Amino acid sequence: MNTHTNTDIEQLNRKNFRNCLDALSRPGDVFQITPLFDSSLLALAAMLLYSEVNFYQQTDTNWNMIKVLTNSEEVAVEEADYLFLDTPLEHILMEAKAGDQLNPEFSATLICCCEDLNEGTQVKLSGPGIDGTKETILPATTSFLQLLAQKNKHFPLGVDMYFLSDTHMICGLPRTTTVEVL
Repeated sequence: MNTHTNTDIEQLNRKNFRNCLDALSRPGDVFQITPLFDSSLLALAAMLLYSEVNFYQQTDTNWNMIKVLTNSEEVAVEEADYLFLDTPLEHILMEAKAGDQLNPEFSATLICCCEDLNEGTQVKLSGPGIDGTKETILPATTSFLQLLAQKNKHFPLGVDMYFLSDTHMICGLPRTTTVEVL
C-alpha cells in the first residue's frame, strides 16, 4: 500500500499566492503559508519563480529542486527580482534594485525568514490597506527598518518585503507602507 501523499503544486501555489496578496494588501496582518517539502520558503520560491524572473538567495536551504521546478536563474543581488534571505540583512536591502522612474516595476521583492513574527521592533505602519495607523512588531532591527523606510521613500520606487516565520506565517510590507520605528 502506497502511503505517499502527492502534492498538487498548482493548488498549493494558488492558495499561497492568495495569502501573499492578502499580506501585501493588509500590511502588518499575518497569514498562513502552506509549506512545500516541509519548507514555507521553498513554497514561496515555487510560487514566485519561473523562467522569466531571477533570484538571489542567502539561505541554508537546498535550491536544486526549485531551480529544476521553476527554471529560474540565480543572479547577483543587484540584478535579482526576488531575494530570499535567512535573516533581514541591511547590505542586501541597500543593494536590491528599486526600479527607476520609467520602470518602477523593475524592483525587487525581499523574502526574509525569521523565527517569530512577534519578536523584533515595535513600529507604527500607515498607508494603503491600513485604517489610519497600525502598531505592530516587525522581526527586524531598528536600523534595518530605517533603511527600508529610506529605500521606499520615493514612491513608486522601492522594494516590497515579506517576513516569513518558522511557523509558516507571513507578513507583508508593500513599498507604499510607511514604517515608523517607535
